[in-house]
Amino acid sequence: MTNSIVRFAAWAAGIILALLALLAFSFVIRLYASLPQTSGRLELAGLRAEAQIVRDEHAVPHIFASNSHDAYYALGVAHAQDRLWQMEITRRALRGRLSEFLGEAGLESDIWFRTMGLGEAADTAVANLPPDVQGALQAYSDGVNAVISAPGFVAPPEYQILMFEPEAWTPGDTVTVYKAIALDLFGNAFSEPRLNALIEQLGEEQARQFMGRYPDETPRSLSMADLGLEDTPDAQYDEAIPTLGPNEEARDGSNNWVVSGRLTESGHPILANDPHLGLRAPAIWYLTRLTTPEGSTVGVTLPGTPFVTLGRNDHMAWGFTNTAPDVGDLHAVTEDAVIDSREEIIQVRFSDAVTITRRTTATGPVLDPEHFDYPVPEGADFLALQWMLDEPDDTTAGVGMRILSGENWDDFVNALRGFIAPQQSMVFAAVDGDIGLYAPARIPVRDESGAWVDIIPFEELPHTRNPERGFIATANNKIIPDGYPHYLTSDWYGVSRITRIYEGLETSERHTLSSMAELQYDTVSTVARNLLPVLLTATPQSPEGQRAIALLAEWDADMAIDIPQPLIFSAWMQHLGPAIYNDELGDQADRWVGYRQQFMEDVLLGDAAHWCADVETGEGACDDLLGPTLDAAMAELVQEMGGDIAAWQWGDVHYARHAHAPFSDIPLLAGLFTIETPIPGDGSTVNVAHHSWRRGDYAVVHAASYRALYDLGDLDSSLYMITTGQSGHFLSEHYDDLAPQWGRGDYIQIRTDWTPASAPEGSETLRLYPATP
Repeated sequence: MTNSIVRFAAWAAGIILALLALLAFSFVIRLYASLPQTSGRLELAGLRAEAQIVRDEHAVPHIFASNSHDAYYALGVAHAQDRLWQMEITRRALRGRLSEFLGEAGLESDIWFRTMGLGEAADTAVANLPPDVQGALQAYSDGVNAVISAPGFVAPPEYQILMFEPEAWTPGDTVTVYKAIALDLFGNAFSEPRLNALIEQLGEEQARQFMGRYPDETPRSLSMADLGLEDTPDAQYDEAIPTLGPNEEARDGSNNWVVSGRLTESGHPILANDPHLGLRAPAIWYLTRLTTPEGSTVGVTLPGTPFVTLGRNDHMAWGFTNTAPDVGDLHAVTEDAVIDSREEIIQVRFSDAVTITRRTTATGPVLDPEHFDYPVPEGADFLALQWMLDEPDDTTAGVGMRILSGENWDDFVNALRGFIAPQQSMVFAAVDGDIGLYAPARIPVRDESGAWVDIIPFEELPHTRNPERGFIATANNKIIPDGYPHYLTSDWYGVSRITRIYEGLETSERHTLSSMAELQYDTVSTVARNLLPVLLTATPQSPEGQRAIALLAEWDADMAIDIPQPLIFSAWMQHLGPAIYNDELGDQADRWVGYRQQFMEDVLLGDAAHWCADVETGEGACDDLLGPTLDAAMAELVQEMGGDIAAWQWGDVHYARHAHAPFSDIPLLAGLFTIETPIPGDGSTVNVAHHSWRRGDYAVVHAASYRALYDLGDLDSSLYMITTGQSGHFLSEHYDDLAPQWGRGDYIQIRTDWTPASAPEGSETLRLYPATP
């Protein structure tokens, strides 16, 4: 009897294992079945004429269509095939619907976004767009939906793992993607309470020192002459204390510059752009070529949107950096200020629905103290937000369409009149030789009480055309001269980057694509270069600290990937900074963890050395802190890296971490979906590569999300690179194939001198046909 039971149990176990293996095999087959069709023929409803998507060897889609409607439709097809999950999680986040498939893990985010009402604002904005823009968004949505509704469609792996199906895409969803980027570049209002607490702790003068000044000697991108204004001795306003400071870690930003033909070997302008954003898998951007009888446009698109955001057409090129204007305020209000109140029901997977009350005032949404941990002043009931992201007449989504058809500076400027948020410093170059900059957006004018009373007229926003010096460069630095008559922000940053960019542009009489590529990938830290003379006076007591001093004495401040000095310097800063300021910050210290580069220079090289003294006794000097903090940093590194200091390499620990949402946070899936790439640089270099002090490691979480160099003398020679790969499918060879090239500073070309009939070797052609009735 016992033997029979054992045999039966073994038989049953075998059957169960076989069934599990069959299920696993079926699941894997289904995962592979979700890879997109990239060749052959598709019949799709809503297409007006034949179109073709030719993917080159890097899977960049070259879209050929006989009209703009079908071009936008075909781009919707390509995005849905390659980036549907990325689009899905973006729109659900902005609409406060993550909990529907993530459960309670998405609840905090959903409460935040439901409160802000950005999904509703996006839908309202669509209704106010011009008819031709609405038509383009609808054509794009139809292309996306044609893929989702096609017979035999298999959803990407994320849907299968989380067990839910994609919903139809709408024009309002497209606008949510634009608002997601605007939100990513916004933040000063939400930093105000933290800054107020710092001022209460330190006093206004010390808080200003800690936040960091914008140095007088650091370049301003525009002069009064550039702006066509008379020079004045003083600014007409007092800048507030920055909420984040000139160099706080991991800030979204960018570099761009444009050089006129008289400074290039070719005699034609060159434009460079590399926007810096948080790293993601797949990449934030999607490389694209769109060709119709009207011409070609090449650059990067945002999955979920139909227009090339950064790129070039046959006549001009353009690139953006974040201007970081002060376009948000928190107002203390009472219940009487609430003009609308409604319940928002959040569906939570595997749990009960959660109901919140969404209140709004005349200026914007109320931050309910139950969900938002901001101190409410005595006498007030809530804080209410005022910002530009919920403007009902936001026409930003249509600006890209207007730019694509532009041919010259006047067309470019006219296209920007509908740009509401986020303010960007946009550089421009044209094949006719013109270069320029415009920084469009809706920027408030405040009265003495801080109330918004007007907006800066478009014609008075920062702009210039063909400046005398022959180039324009921005790096989130102060773009306006001190005499500019309007207040934009106090949050100018990018000090080290703009300094190095100006050095690169001014030290060569003739520039080429190669010299611009070298500058774009430059990894020399001006912060390290400036601090080294003082740091080298340290007298560490440990043999490891003394060895570190010897190595740093040989170093040229290049944050290169294959040497130990960048690691030693970075670890030292992480010990030295808190040793200088944590005693002053007291219980605020945990809220200000980060690399405060300008502050460190002012303390060690300028007039702020008193920060090194002990706050209790008033005794001590910066020299007293240098050696002990280096010893502590080296002891920590030896424990982590081993005792062979010369063998350490920055790239061993300093790697770009392209995180997938949400699977990079799930141990069993993180290895499949996360992409890691060793890269040089740090938060101060032109080739930005921020690591977070708060994370406690050197993984890079913020870097150049796209690099491009446009040659206006030969546009097909222009160069492009994104961070990971074109595909969002982890089983595709194009999920991470561009990551090593991006890490090395390489580029690819996206030429427009071929047709589907002469496609390069290695291309795949997908032919799209209108569905027969």
